[in-house]
Amino acid sequence: MKLKKIGILSLGYAAAIFAFLSALFQVLGMTIASKIPLASNLIDPTLASFLQGKTLAIMLVITPIVAIIAGFIGGVLMAAIYNWIVVPISGGIKLELEDHKKR
Repeated sequence: MKLKKIGILSLGYAAAIFAFLSALFQVLGMTIASKIPLASNLIDPTLASFLQGKTLAIMLVITPIVAIIAGFIGGVLMAAIYNWIVVPISGGIKLELEDHKKR
């Protein structure tokens, strides 16, 4: 069985969700690293001073939003490239699936 087409919007939505979750972990990690004295020594002093107060709050909001937009655009582009360039050249990705009803 070969994968001949990927739903462009469905991959865009999925990529946006994964990018959002990744951004949440990044923001969480940077927030923790900026608040814990031992971890804050590992961060560049310029970045550590940036990650305080109002700029930290702005980063907590902006980073996930930008990640959602970038993830969606990236997912749409990947699906379109796969459908319109990769499949005609290679014939698609070979998949081996198992039917669970036969068990």
